[in-house]
Amino acid sequence: MEFAVLGPLHVSGDQGPLPLGVGKQRTLLAELLCRAGRPVSPATLVEALWEQRPPRTAADNLRLYVHQLRRTLGQDRITRTDAGFVLAVHPGELDAERFETLAGRGGDALSGGDHEQAAALLRQALELWRGPVYAGLNLTAGLRDHARRLEEERLAALEHRIEADLARGLHAVLIAELTELVAEHPLRERPRRQLMLALARSGRQAEALASYREARRVFAAELGLDPGAELNRLHQAILTGTLGPAPGGAAGGAGGAAGPAARSPAQLPTDISDFTGRGEQLAQLTSLLGDEPSQGPGQVRMCVIAGMGGVGKTTLAVHAAHRIARHYPDGQLHTNLHGAEASPADPGQVLAAFLTALGVPRSTLPESVDERAALFRSSLAERRMLIVLDNAASEQQVRPLLPGTSGCAVIITSRARLSGLSGAALIELSVLHLRQGVRLLARIAGAGRVEAEPEAAAEIVRLSDGIPLAVRVAGARLVARPHWPLTRLAGQLKDERRRLDQFATGDLAVRASLALSYVGLEPAARRAFRLLGTLEVPDFAGWVAGALLDVPVPVGEELVESLVDTQLVLISGVDPAGQPRYRFHDLVRLYARERAELEDRPEAVAAALGRAFGGWLALAEQATERVQGSSSAIIHGSAPRWSSPDGTPWEIRQDPMAWFDTERTALVAAIRQACALGLAEVAWDTACCAERYFDVSGLFDDWRALHERVLAACLAAGDRLGEAVIRRGLMHATTWTETGGAMAAQYDGAERLIAMFTELDERRGLSDAYVLRAWGEAARGDMAQGLRSGRLALELAERSGHQGGEARAHVCMAVAYGTRDIRMAIVHLLRGLDLAAKLGNPRFEATTLQFLGLAHAHAKEFEAGLEYMVRALAIYRQIRDPLLEAMGLVALAKLYAGHHDPRARAVAEAAELLSRSHRLAHHRADALWVLGAVDLAEGRVQEAVAHLEESVRLWRARGWQEFLAGALDSLAEAYAAAGDPAAAAAARLEARSLAGSPQTG
Repeated sequence: MEFAVLGPLHVSGDQGPLPLGVGKQRTLLAELLCRAGRPVSPATLVEALWEQRPPRTAADNLRLYVHQLRRTLGQDRITRTDAGFVLAVHPGELDAERFETLAGRGGDALSGGDHEQAAALLRQALELWRGPVYAGLNLTAGLRDHARRLEEERLAALEHRIEADLARGLHAVLIAELTELVAEHPLRERPRRQLMLALARSGRQAEALASYREARRVFAAELGLDPGAELNRLHQAILTGTLGPAPGGAAGGAGGAAGPAARSPAQLPTDISDFTGRGEQLAQLTSLLGDEPSQGPGQVRMCVIAGMGGVGKTTLAVHAAHRIARHYPDGQLHTNLHGAEASPADPGQVLAAFLTALGVPRSTLPESVDERAALFRSSLAERRMLIVLDNAASEQQVRPLLPGTSGCAVIITSRARLSGLSGAALIELSVLHLRQGVRLLARIAGAGRVEAEPEAAAEIVRLSDGIPLAVRVAGARLVARPHWPLTRLAGQLKDERRRLDQFATGDLAVRASLALSYVGLEPAARRAFRLLGTLEVPDFAGWVAGALLDVPVPVGEELVESLVDTQLVLISGVDPAGQPRYRFHDLVRLYARERAELEDRPEAVAAALGRAFGGWLALAEQATERVQGSSSAIIHGSAPRWSSPDGTPWEIRQDPMAWFDTERTALVAAIRQACALGLAEVAWDTACCAERYFDVSGLFDDWRALHERVLAACLAAGDRLGEAVIRRGLMHATTWTETGGAMAAQYDGAERLIAMFTELDERRGLSDAYVLRAWGEAARGDMAQGLRSGRLALELAERSGHQGGEARAHVCMAVAYGTRDIRMAIVHLLRGLDLAAKLGNPRFEATTLQFLGLAHAHAKEFEAGLEYMVRALAIYRQIRDPLLEAMGLVALAKLYAGHHDPRARAVAEAAELLSRSHRLAHHRADALWVLGAVDLAEGRVQEAVAHLEESVRLWRARGWQEFLAGALDSLAEAYAAAGDPAAAAAARLEARSLAGSPQTG
């Protein structure tokens, strides 16, 4: 499949162009393509589609548009995650991505002096453009930003292609194109410089000078500024006749600059031949420092390149220094300050070496650092020099080494940000993106090997964590072993216990690089680093360090921040309360864990992990009390908690659901690690605390997967209370989503729970178990047994003070009465409603109101039913709960259908779509039943048969006898209308047999 946005939006498959519809469906696709491979929240899409005025049906309409797109593109193309909708776009399918790849490779070739290759790649990139980005669409704010960025990249690629063609000597050929480009973008300096250069090298100096005068006029009129330094230098070179012949190296230089003095120091290390990626940072450096500096007093131009060990700071600094060295004709000074080592370089010794290189006799050097620094500044006062200070430890180490005038520039690399250096620009390096890492691996190990095994190459880069040093080591190992397939190295790197050993060759080693940062830490920070590394969580909040070390939270947070300062820990984001969250690179975590195994006693690590798990338990316990979800009893064990003396955190008090949203992945990972370590009690207690969150969020698959893992841990530990609580949670997690034998499993599972909670003398849990059995008995059509179980549940709940259990018991008794005794059902629902109001649980209140609406509808009291339903809908519109929303939509559709209201179809279709997207089998079967009845009433016989057959299939699989009988009755009517009396008779006979006798088992 091919997606095209560089022009009118276009998608094509194997059979040709695909129909995309018009209007909002095309805008939706563009929004998803703009963020291809990343989740886009429904709120973002609603805002994009309807801006500030979304209709009340915006969420339903959005789901419909997504459904239509899936039909066009394929069901697996658009998936729904917790964070939103994700459009899967495979490598090479999106023209914007192909453009960026080709443009990046072309830029690299241009930087490396391969002008033929650069021109060819950049021309291929530009040929992908068919017009303005998203042409013909009504662009949203997000699409406008994306279009502007891509247009800027197009102009940059065009300028790079022209630069390459100038270097190839195509000056005369380019004049017409450049004239048009300058007319379109009169304020861009680079095309103007290229036009002046092309004119001058074509013997048209007068026109080149006229172009400069035009630039001065336009810049003054539009910006109030003069042309930049590059245009001025080129203008001067043309005027004085010192432009010289076309260069054989870098294209487009102004020429005419005097060469450096014979004794000028040139201390830069050899340039990096396989420099890859970092194009944005390289451009930033050359922009900051690449212009020829002015002489005299002024602020020194400095740039600090900060990042973790092995991330490529020195590589970038050296490569950039070679790129801009021509602007500093008096030479370059370079030193390694050994800032990450135990004994950083002494500034006085560095100054002695610099001054000697500048011609100062060693015998005349002053003794003190301050005097040497003053002499150094004086020696540079009339010079234009570039100074590279690699691997700096601190601002104090660097300050004596800085020049005092603006004629010089300084590049500093450090694992710290050195924010105390006034006026210094900061460039922070992170790890390489996957494509950049693969490109670097190809430059080292050979493009042919990488192209032959692209998946293995990507896996090597992923296991290298994108750290350039690790990728270089991997590439060097492959170079040394030309007979190895890439899959062999990738397989070796998958073993976490030996991964750091694999990332070592010659004098390159990731472990050694990380060790330099580690040994420079204070002892408390080293211990925090080690213990944090033992956690198997994707990210964490600052309090976790406090729990691990058993220190106040502010102390733990300060220690984590010190690890951030040394680039050993990263800030991964900010939570809703504005607090940072942190994470490790995988290789750094492995190193931390390695140090913990070497330096910490196992029992100390176990105690620290226990405190961290206890911290998550304490916070989840506080949060779940504030979540209005299921009314099941929250049952705790005796696992120790770790709590901050500050009490309940602000974010839990303000928005417990937002806290769970932020902490969920870490919380689940911590529970899984506790299970693996045999800490079943803290695992099941924390998992139980998360049940309300999973229920309200509709995360039933995640809920089930976590509880199955915890149940295995409880069984292994022989923890009967934990086993009972987790089995109860599993039944809730699968009640509405499972199909095959779900209600039979409900009954059997409830019987087991009754036995377990009886044995444990846990009356609240026993009440919940009887409620579950009552549901199972109602599904089997056994009203008498369902009522007996409901009464037992009610009695136990009243005796144990379990108000939520009382409310649930009344509702399940109402379900057991069902349509056989609608008045008694209403009585129990009203009692349940009163209890829900006393509990202050709007979700349970809305559920009870929906049942009341349906009960009155069955009693042919449409107005009363609609009143209850409107009250329920008013509640659930304020609540993000897909299960409750699906239930409410089905109930409203039934109400409308029973009153022959034409709105029944639209509501039932919305319910069916929502139920299907969240795999809510019960509610989908119900929605299909309503749709079949509406179809039949409107004379759509074939559609009715299809909907009702699917409904019957789902009810049969779920095992809910009363609903199956009702759907079969409706299907019999549909078969009869379709002219199939035999099928109608069979369906009617089965319905009567189900209605006449309850199931037993």
